[in-house]
This record gives sequence, structure tokens and C-alpha cells, in this order.
Amino acid sequence: MTPRVSARRVWRQLSSLKLSKTKLSTRNLEKLCRAHATDHRTLVVHSEDVDQRPYFPNAYTVTTRTEVPADLHVDRYYRDLREIESSSYGIILCTGLLEHIPDPQRLIDEFCRILKPGGKLIMSVSAVFSFHECPEDFFRFTPYGLELLFKQWSSISIRGSSQPFETIGILLQRITLQCEIVFPVRLLVESFAHVFRLLDRFIIRQYNTLQSYGNDQCLSDSMMPSNLQAVGIK
Repeated sequence: MTPRVSARRVWRQLSSLKLSKTKLSTRNLEKLCRAHATDHRTLVVHSEDVDQRPYFPNAYTVTTRTEVPADLHVDRYYRDLREIESSSYGIILCTGLLEHIPDPQRLIDEFCRILKPGGKLIMSVSAVFSFHECPEDFFRFTPYGLELLFKQWSSISIRGSSQPFETIGILLQRITLQCEIVFPVRLLVESFAHVFRLLDRFIIRQYNTLQSYGNDQCLSDSMMPSNLQAVGIK
């Protein structure tokens, strides 16, 4: 190997170096799990992006990823959930999956079938987020789109997982995770990713549209969340 080839290889490795092992978006998933932690029997579907075991110790886990230990491995679009008995769980946790399902209404209806009457579905779905797990990355969701999917449920509560500047930080980190970047610039971008969220302290109010800016009826908890977190009651 010539010195020039060796130097090029080292430079290429530096341009892909990951300086932080923790994804900023994972922190928000942990908050979601912590808020709904229970020792009740729980169906956990495709939630490998966060360690849910401390929060749902009595979980029956389902995934399509054969390399991940689980109680049930299913097809890539989770149609095999039909093998699970109707009205058999009081709680379902599902994070980071709905955007990868070509027919999301079918999956929501399947969760409704599996839940007991009054049962709770805890979800996290992509809103303002990078393309990932392509080519099977089909959708991004708004609160209003989720409300349509849950229109037959007793209730649905939806909140943004992050504030606008935090979302920018999450996206900046995704750039470092999914791009090769010239090394000195890579350090700068990753530093910005971790400090941008501090600017959220200076936001006074947020609105869900520009056309009605200043209208209290258009106030939003987060006008640009990286993910939406929803809790649906059957």
C-alpha cells in the first residue's frame, strides 16, 4: 500500500467517524417509555431503538429483524401480527415503525384488534426526520394525519417529541451519522448538534401555521418535532 493510498484511507475513515455513540432522538424515546412504564403484560412491537426492558419488564416482543432476540419474528410489514389473539393485551408499545409500513391504517387497526377494550397504544412516529432504513421509508406524519388514522378510537393524545431547535440538533446529528463529512467540519457539526437545543429556552410561543400566526387557536406544543408521540385508547 502506497503512502498516498494509506493517507486517503485514513482520511476516509475520519470523514465517517462517529464521535457520539448516543442518538439524541433516543433520549426522547426513553422519556416516552419512562412516562408509561408498567409491570403489566405489554406487547412491544419493533422498539429496538430504545432499551424498553427497564420500563416494560413483562413484555412480549415482536420484530422483523432476525438478528434481534424476540419472542416472535414476523414478516417485514408485520402482517403476521394476525397470529396474536384479539383482545389479548392491555398495553402495546410501538416506536419507529409506522413510517415503514406501506399501509399504516392496517397496522393501526390491527393494534386495535389486539388491544383489550380500554387498552392503550403508545407510539412514536417520524415527523421531521431524515430518510432511514430505505427504501422502506414511506411516510412522515403530522398530528392531523395521526388523528385520521385513530378516528375510530375512543381517544388519542399527541405531542411533539422535541422542540424546534432540538429537532435541528437531531437532524444535524443525523447528518453526521449518514454522511461522510470532511473531518474538521464534522467536529463542528456534531458540536452544533449538542448545543442547538439550548436555544429552545428562548422560544416564547409556537404556532402550527404561518397564515394564522398569533392566533391562540393555532398554538402548538412543537411546530417542528423530529417525532410525534401518541397515546391512543381503544
